[in-house]
This record gives sequence, structure tokens and C-alpha cells, in this order.
Amino acid sequence: MQASLWPQTGVAVVGRNTIVPDVAAAMARIKHFAAPANALRLSKKTSCVVISHCTDCGSGQRICNVRTIAGNCFPRGCITVIVVNQDLGF
Repeated sequence: MQASLWPQTGVAVVGRNTIVPDVAAAMARIKHFAAPANALRLSKKTSCVVISHCTDCGSGQRICNVRTIAGNCFPRGCITVIVVNQDLGF
């Protein structure tokens, strides 16, 4: 039997500023705020650094290629989310 490629447990620590009402708002936040801010912070050469919003560029330095949504976890309780009552990250 092959070992799982995924960890058996996971912890996500998030700041209150990253919580949004739904998936559409999350995707908009990534494209219009978080990705450009992080690309600028990391000195990436992407169009979002210049124009302050994502254009789904093809840059090799693009940082918004992967977005993860955890709908259900199996086994139950394997993912713990800790919400910190502070603004953390973008």
C-alpha cells in the first residue's frame, strides 16, 4: 500500500482580516488585494505589482497559481483552524 502524499493533520492560523463571507469574495480578495500586495512585498515581476490587481498573467513569478478550498476533511477533525483576533498577513 502506498503512503499518503498528504499530511494526516493540518493547522491553519488565520487573522480576522482574511475572513470573507463566501468563495466569490475570497477569490476577489486574492486577485484584488492579497496577490498584488504579496507580489510587491516579495519583489516579483508581475503585472499585478504594476497595476494593483491580478490579470491572470503568465509570469513565471506569479504567486497566485494555487488556491486551496477545504470543503470537508477526512477523517473528521484532521484540519484545525485557529482564528486570531488580529490583522495578520494579507
